[in-house]
Amino acid sequence: MINILRVTFLPRIFITVLHSASARYIILRSSITTDRYTMQSNILYYYRVNKTFMSQIGTWPYQSKPMRIVIPIVLMVINITCLMAEIARMLDTWGDVDIAVECMISTIVVIACYTKLFNLSFKINQMRYLFSLIEYHWQVFNNSTDVEILHDYVIFSRKVVIFYAIYVYSSTSLYLLMPMSPQILDIVMPLNESRPRKFVFEVEYHIDREKYYYFILCHTHTAVILLMVIIVCADTTYIVYVQHGCSLFAAIGYRLEHIVSEDQTSSLMDEENEETTCRGKAVEDIYFKQTTFRELVICLRKHQLAIQYARILESAFRLSTGIQLALNMLALSLIGIQVMSNLGRTDELIRYISLCAGAFFHLLCMSLPGQRLMDHSVNIFDKAYRSHWYTFSLESKRLLRILLYRSIVPCTLTAGKIYVMSMANYSMIVQTAMSYFMTFSSMK
Repeated sequence: MINILRVTFLPRIFITVLHSASARYIILRSSITTDRYTMQSNILYYYRVNKTFMSQIGTWPYQSKPMRIVIPIVLMVINITCLMAEIARMLDTWGDVDIAVECMISTIVVIACYTKLFNLSFKINQMRYLFSLIEYHWQVFNNSTDVEILHDYVIFSRKVVIFYAIYVYSSTSLYLLMPMSPQILDIVMPLNESRPRKFVFEVEYHIDREKYYYFILCHTHTAVILLMVIIVCADTTYIVYVQHGCSLFAAIGYRLEHIVSEDQTSSLMDEENEETTCRGKAVEDIYFKQTTFRELVICLRKHQLAIQYARILESAFRLSTGIQLALNMLALSLIGIQVMSNLGRTDELIRYISLCAGAFFHLLCMSLPGQRLMDHSVNIFDKAYRSHWYTFSLESKRLLRILLYRSIVPCTLTAGKIYVMSMANYSMIVQTAMSYFMTFSSMK
């Protein structure tokens, strides 16, 4: 009797899984094609902060196409005009190493920011597809514990996004106030003569710098603020995408760790139907094996969805992250040179130290999400071993073996398929940079 039930039950499970998977795939594709520019309000509620940030630079996937074209062009024109003024200043003062290095640093920052912007703009279909996958995952992970875990992670990611935006904007405000310190001191501690005016960075418009000082200051401040808006939008989008992937692995791990055991199945059978206890131990074992097998099939299918999401996420940001990493390292080298060259000038030293700290913090924000995704994907292996796997049937153990084999290999986020975004590599970069700074200081 047991063999007959096992033979008839297993094909039904596989047929059910195949039908459900294909049905959900058709639903997902139809939702993308027929509802391309909309998103369910209950899911959009969790990402309204990201919608605001992305709409500011024209990269919200469900934004109108004219806005997605006009806004990035306007941003690019403002920053290019400011960058041209910097290049003109460098050409007029050719031979001044400090101005040349400062212009190079500004150029690197602009290129890095627009690498982020172009990645979001040119890969708008992938970004929309990732949001569609997020919406689809909320439909598939419909268990009460799964929904609770996804909710906790999305709330945490929203707090991280708000904290990151506050940090970037507050730091930018302090940085932009530094050139205005002479005017502030003229009011607080006036002298017999006005203090010399300063700029955010050296620019040349071939006009009277004193007469049009506030015009120049307003232009440079606007360019810096727009760059920070791009950074906040791109980095917070990256964080939210990765955090959702972590929530998928966390929900799967929790379900594996708390998969129904034989004792729990027996108690459930007693509660559901008192007649079940009269059928004997054989029927009870079959019921347990069927329930466990069904749970493992669901976990395996969800694990494949999580892996697929991680691969799409990695491919969407791979090239952009690689370019940003290379530019970040180049900027750190140039900033280190400026720090060592301005040890006797307190105001310039503070400015370049703040830039160096910002570069390290940006690299941290690129590496930490990758480390979290790695940890969550590998934790599936530990969660599976914490389950009551020794009570599973042979078919269930075979399914569990497939899941264990796949969870050994972590899901990673790479920079151009060369550099793995992790905290180990981040610490290596920090140590290398510090040793480089110390070597340059001793040589000087």
